[in-house]
Amino acid sequence: MTNWKAVTISLALALGWIMGNPAVALGPAPDPQAEVQMNIARVESLTQHLRSYPEDVSAIEDLAALYMANGSYDAAIAPLARALQLDPHRRSLWVALDVAVIRSGRKMITDAELTRRAARFKEGLAAD
Repeated sequence: MTNWKAVTISLALALGWIMGNPAVALGPAPDPQAEVQMNIARVESLTQHLRSYPEDVSAIEDLAALYMANGSYDAAIAPLARALQLDPHRRSLWVALDVAVIRSGRKMITDAELTRRAARFKEGLAAD
């Protein structure tokens, strides 16, 4: 048997979408303030984890991805540089570093600068 109530609701949502009001079909818009707070909490959680496990390359990569997702490309370079010191063969790190460098407005970055940034990232985890 067909559940007519579900079919009716689905049709109403589809009609709302077709009529040019996607808010009817999508529901309420997400709260941007809540999203920012959630991202801050995720950064703090990853940072706390990295204080205990400073060589967790996956966590460092996740932290850099959060920075990049929020448009903080320059801030993502330091954790990526540190992650590459720990695992220089991980291709995803090189790709992310290329994106971060370019989107931060640079055309390139020197090995010396990457080494300095990696050291500052490592010191920052130990200092907090």
